[in-house]
Amino acid sequence: MPGLETVGELSAAYIRAHRVLVLADTHIGFEEEISSKGGYIPRFQLRNTLKILEEAFSSASIDRVVFAGDVKHLFNTLGRIEKIELAELLAYVKKYVRDVVVVRGNHDNFLPTMRRWFEFEIVDSYLLPPFLVVHGHKPLKEELLSQSWKYLIMGHEHPSIALRDSIGFIGKFPCFLVGNIGNYEKKVVVLPAVGVYQTGSRVTLRRETYLSPIIRDRVEIETLKPVIAAPDVGVLEFPTLRELQDLMA
Repeated sequence: MPGLETVGELSAAYIRAHRVLVLADTHIGFEEEISSKGGYIPRFQLRNTLKILEEAFSSASIDRVVFAGDVKHLFNTLGRIEKIELAELLAYVKKYVRDVVVVRGNHDNFLPTMRRWFEFEIVDSYLLPPFLVVHGHKPLKEELLSQSWKYLIMGHEHPSIALRDSIGFIGKFPCFLVGNIGNYEKKVVVLPAVGVYQTGSRVTLRRETYLSPIIRDRVEIETLKPVIAAPDVGVLEFPTLRELQDLMA
């Protein structure tokens, strides 16, 4: 996608002309929810997010960080540990950039409370021509479609692709998705989730399996191209889902 790049093998995108880093679905606080239900999982969400940010800041010239939704995880509250970890995340980002933007996701209730201690912007969509950033949990309305953008960047879907080889081995990888928005000369890129426990919704050719109403209602599913960016495999751009259908598990 012209002007939009992967950052090494990270689950993030870089808009070079604006010097902006975009990442989605960190889901800080996920472990706290599991703990409240009597379970236990290691606290990796914040650690993984900070690692990705550290590598991005050392690899690219970044003036602004845009979170494409679901920075936090808990729906109905701002959890005690969630608040501590969000503060650590925001403090870290603010060491490197002055401008931080959160495009509100469906999990970002109570996030404005954090503005008592940190200055950042919360919006429903963010226009950086020729890019528009949304979270993806709401339908793409006509007033947004009529704005001056060519490329939509979104999260919410947590895409991953499962592929099988000739002997039946299955590998599952988080991925970017790049495709066409039907009836419009516009394109979409779906970001993989940064959250280590958000392992991904499996990419298919069945429209009803997707979480986002944007993908279900607007995107030409068969034109979507997965792009894997992962430390173990590098950056791999695949053919369209139409061409991959016989290999998808």
